[in-house]
Amino acid sequence: MRELNAILTRCLSIAIVDDDVSVRVGLQRLCGAFGLAPVTYASGPDFLDDLRSHHPRVDCLLLDAHMPDMAGLELHRTLLAGGIEIPTIILTADDALGGENRGNGSDTLSYLRKPVTSDDLLRAIAAATGGRPRQPE
Repeated sequence: MRELNAILTRCLSIAIVDDDVSVRVGLQRLCGAFGLAPVTYASGPDFLDDLRSHHPRVDCLLLDAHMPDMAGLELHRTLLAGGIEIPTIILTADDALGGENRGNGSDTLSYLRKPVTSDDLLRAIAAATGGRPRQPE
């Protein structure tokens, strides 16, 4: 775990989008405990509104696969259609979702199966970001 912590730069900004408040808070606390900078959103539209109005730097997205307003994969596709490529990790309990969409041609998308361990989550964030913040566009 120490080696993984050393890989992750402490100033990585992690956007967590999940409609379940307990999951959002849990992921926020976990990311914060490891020195990451988490920001939470209750839905895809909330994240998109903040992205349009405040232009926050987001180094990695953690998305719930199934949300009522906009599913995680739909949010990811919306971002790509707008020319925004953010390393994205979709958290899912659905084996089929990850398997059928892994070949979507996007290097910015990966899947983690729920429930996710802290080690698996940190490894996925490190792999998605290279352990470094995104460069300003």
